[in-house]
Amino acid sequence: MRFLLLSLAITVSAVASALAAEEVGDPQAGFEYAKNVCSACHGISAERSPMKKATRFREVADRPGVTGTALRVWMETSHPTMPNIIIEKQDMLNVIAYILSLKGRDADPR
Repeated sequence: MRFLLLSLAITVSAVASALAAEEVGDPQAGFEYAKNVCSACHGISAERSPMKKATRFREVADRPGVTGTALRVWMETSHPTMPNIIIEKQDMLNVIAYILSLKGRDADPR
C-alpha cells in the first residue's frame, strides 16, 4: 500500500512539473504573426474569416477543451483544408498565446 501511494505521489508530482514547465508565448507577437500569415484565411480578431471554411480564432478559443497543448497538437498536425505551413516553435507558441487570449471575448463581428 505504501508503495502504491508513493508511486501515485511521484506520478502526480511529475505531471504537475510537466504542466508547470509548459512553454508560454507572447500574445502580441502572436497577433502580429497571425496578422501577417494567418489572416489571409482566418478571421484573427473581430472580423469574419476571408475563407468561409476557415474558423475564426475567437471561435477556436471558445471551443470546449481548448488548451495550449490541444492547440499545439492541432497546429503540428496536417489538415487537408489548410496549406502545409511550417511554423517556427516560438511563432507557434506566440500564436497559441494569442488565440488563448481571445477566450471569452465577444464573438460577434460588429
